[in-house]
Amino acid sequence: MKKIALCLVILLLASPVTYADPLEYLGFDPVGSYDLGGNTVTIISWTGARMQQYFDSFIPVMDRIEEAERYFNCKIEFMQTSNVPRLNMIRVMAGDSTYDLWHVQNKIGYFELVSEGAALPMSDILPVEYYENLPPTLRMTEEALQFGGKYYGIGTMDHNPTYGFQNDLIFVAYNKSLLDREGIEDIYELYLYDEWTWDKVTEIGRKVTRDIDGDGEIDQYGIADVRPWDLAIANDASLTKIGADGRVVYAGDEPAYIEAIDQYLAWWHDDQIAFPTRNNQDSYSKFVNGEAGFFFYVPVFRLPDLMADMTDEWGIVPFPMGPGATDYRYPSQALSTTLIPVNASQPEALAALRAFLWREEDISTNTVLASVVSNRESAQVFVEAHEYWNGSASRLYEIPTWDATSVINYEILEGEIGPTAGMAKVRPIIQAKLDELLSQ
Repeated sequence: MKKIALCLVILLLASPVTYADPLEYLGFDPVGSYDLGGNTVTIISWTGARMQQYFDSFIPVMDRIEEAERYFNCKIEFMQTSNVPRLNMIRVMAGDSTYDLWHVQNKIGYFELVSEGAALPMSDILPVEYYENLPPTLRMTEEALQFGGKYYGIGTMDHNPTYGFQNDLIFVAYNKSLLDREGIEDIYELYLYDEWTWDKVTEIGRKVTRDIDGDGEIDQYGIADVRPWDLAIANDASLTKIGADGRVVYAGDEPAYIEAIDQYLAWWHDDQIAFPTRNNQDSYSKFVNGEAGFFFYVPVFRLPDLMADMTDEWGIVPFPMGPGATDYRYPSQALSTTLIPVNASQPEALAALRAFLWREEDISTNTVLASVVSNRESAQVFVEAHEYWNGSASRLYEIPTWDATSVINYEILEGEIGPTAGMAKVRPIIQAKLDELLSQ
């Protein structure tokens, strides 16, 4: 019922709420109350140049930097670097970070900076209503990124007009023209009635995968670019979890995660309905060219590419439910936020500045939908995903886990080791790296 009801209110969500004062509803003092003493605020990000371009080109915010400099009595500079978090740490040690805002991700600097004590726990400083009134997906991001039971992040700093949405949320795209041609039921209807499951993908994939031109080679596949760590999220499983003692512990060898790997292998080897390549661009081309029914790796930032490249009719749905799940899940491939350095001179004022620069009211839902989806059904899925996403990230602790898991997943795929033995094999390696990164 929530899906059907949501379809009726999409237009009501299309216009963002406008607040009389963009700071007070977040628990800050009113605009004009903070004085940064004429100092230069340095916004550091691997995408700093595109952030500056956003303020130079997106009409609702084209005067925002000048307004902020006037109201907060400061100068604002963007610094682009690929050297996060090392540069951030150097600035702290040199005393250069007292007026910094740091753009980070779970896999670009966040955990290193937080665990080393280089960033402030902002839930100790900001009022409760700050986090309560963040856009839902930003609030869930900070929930997922908690460290030691505290919030360190204060919301992201975007370089696209998508503030309040998740650029890295992953959907499954389906080629409606191909599936209609093959006599397959409506995927959107399966989603609506909670019948979009792993078993249904298997059933459809077997029907769709075939030799089209009679040369003895399969050239149309059910699936392109499915990844076991994302599939695990759809089974309510994750590579890590919080243990009874509060530590982050490895969970990749637990039954629900192994079940996802087994399904991944079945689609590759037993059913042979997955396009046999691990190359994302080849998989993307296979789907865009109308030769795959489903594309299992479509982050929000890739949806405009599908809008531009697809000629067939297509749509998006969540990941199909695994047998261990009770609802649809939307894995994210990255979680972005902003940190304030531990030696910040005026942390609340810096947090207020970020909130003044990036506002939910700047972004119309209709504007976002027009750039990412091509039909009403996909718009509904997109809006619902951002309403109900639970903060799940398939590679939350990517830095300490990726090397070991990427190698073992390849060995499992090639049949060199079984899923249960393979995921148990890397447990001590990954747990040691987690303990080191998180100082636990």
